[in-house]
Amino acid sequence: MGEPNSPVAKRKLPPFPALRAFEAAARLGAFKDAAEELCVTPSAVSHQVKVLETFVGRALFERETRAVRLTRDGRDYLELVGPILDALDASTRRVAGEAATGVLHLHMTEGFMKRWLMPRLGRFMTAHPSIEIRMERWMPPTEFRGGAPDVIVHWGDAPVPGVEVTPFLSSSRIPLCSPAYLRANPDLTRPEALLKKVLLRDEVEDGWPEWFGLLGRARECPRGGPVFAHCELSTCAAENGLGVVLGYKHMIGETLSRGTLVAPFEIESPTRTIYSIAVEATRMHEPKIVAFRDWVLDEAMFDRLPGARVLNAAQ
Repeated sequence: MGEPNSPVAKRKLPPFPALRAFEAAARLGAFKDAAEELCVTPSAVSHQVKVLETFVGRALFERETRAVRLTRDGRDYLELVGPILDALDASTRRVAGEAATGVLHLHMTEGFMKRWLMPRLGRFMTAHPSIEIRMERWMPPTEFRGGAPDVIVHWGDAPVPGVEVTPFLSSSRIPLCSPAYLRANPDLTRPEALLKKVLLRDEVEDGWPEWFGLLGRARECPRGGPVFAHCELSTCAAENGLGVVLGYKHMIGETLSRGTLVAPFEIESPTRTIYSIAVEATRMHEPKIVAFRDWVLDEAMFDRLPGARVLNAAQ
């Protein structure tokens, strides 16, 4: 911020038609394809690109017989101006009151889909009836290939090159079992009783040693028990009375409300980030992606409010 009455530097903004022509040609890889998208001739696109190259004083494309190839300066410039144009497009659509539309491809773990998203998804569908949801089961790593998926519900919060990672869900873990298992094991009123019970383990992240460390008994943590590929399988095993699972507290609100699992005692492992929204950095301003990301963040915030509860999709 400059001093009062100090001269303000004049913005150096390129001609907008030239910028649009460059971005379209760079994204599509050909002046002809850019011309079709912009409803102009290829020579008009070529002319506007030359205008921009003159303006910035750099060659942005290498011209070949049947195609064009970005120079290093061109690639750097596209990485900067692409998201700016996406943001401008999204902002204009919101101001104009244009609803987000289209097919939204989502990839997520089975556990997140079943335990967290499904009880809430009706609210998103009501708020955004013009967005068609398509969900697929996913496991790490987080990779975007060929423009699909649109959004990945990313495990944890580790950074990914070229991807915008927004953490939204943190949770502790608590022991859970079925009501029938609890009735058959009345000594589960004492945490130490778990030393002699069947512990259901998650291959992705076995949290039992950490949990027993809270009791000062990490070295006594049992080593046996079934091991499952991910937390949804171990949670299903607990629902079927096979033993005790460490469940993510903020993932199983609806499960607890249905009564298929119960918590014998409230001793929780430390809280950590378990899920983030991951979107390609160049697409983070697309309306349908913004709509889903903002809705997820709002839902997660609602969960943290005092007295918040999970509603069924029909409510």
